[in-house]
Amino acid sequence: MAPRRVQGSTVVITGATSGIGRETAREFARAGARVVAAGRREDRLRELVTEIEGQGGEALAVRADVADGAQVEALIARAVERFGAVDTLVNNAGVGMAARFEAQSIEDFRRVMEVNFWGAVVACKAVLPRMREQPLGGLIINIASIMGKRGLPFETAYCASKFALAGFSEALRTEVMAQGIDVSTIFPGAVESEIWETTDNQTGLDLATLLPKLPACDLARVIVEDARVPQPEIV
Repeated sequence: MAPRRVQGSTVVITGATSGIGRETAREFARAGARVVAAGRREDRLRELVTEIEGQGGEALAVRADVADGAQVEALIARAVERFGAVDTLVNNAGVGMAARFEAQSIEDFRRVMEVNFWGAVVACKAVLPRMREQPLGGLIINIASIMGKRGLPFETAYCASKFALAGFSEALRTEVMAQGIDVSTIFPGAVESEIWETTDNQTGLDLATLLPKLPACDLARVIVEDARVPQPEIV
């Protein structure tokens, strides 16, 4: 994978209202990228855009639920309409669930897959034709998890979604690499984010204090560096 230019590029980030996504948007803006911040909470997105613009950057807020394919397609269209291209797509949006498999409903399991896996698939489907038309192609960064490498108890839905994302990313990377499009997958461990409080936790365990966590800003720097020199995988 050849080095890429971040300054002046357009980056779409899903799940940008908090945690990894929010810090990644800030880090890309500091690096001179034009940021399209997507998420479900409009007030958070507006605050983020105001902050970036106040520091001299360019940003656009787009409300989008990645579980809704039409909203994802509209997100990519808005980004191209505003900035003319999508150079980098960061599929970061995700939800958590901690429960015994037998205690989970199939509907809850499907919701995790819809957001963590299908949301990324639909976004890739929407952005690839645009990237293929661009002279410099494009880059897709999929944020998986260490639980996409190792299965853990009470995390069947989350692990399934991240294992699926990992396999999809590897296959897509080999399929589009000759077209000037890079696909990179990042597998972080525990990271400071709201997911620990928002996870549907049916275990009785205190997930927020269970593991040491990497600051989200540190992972954001890894993501931006990956945008400069893409790697197939980063664990």
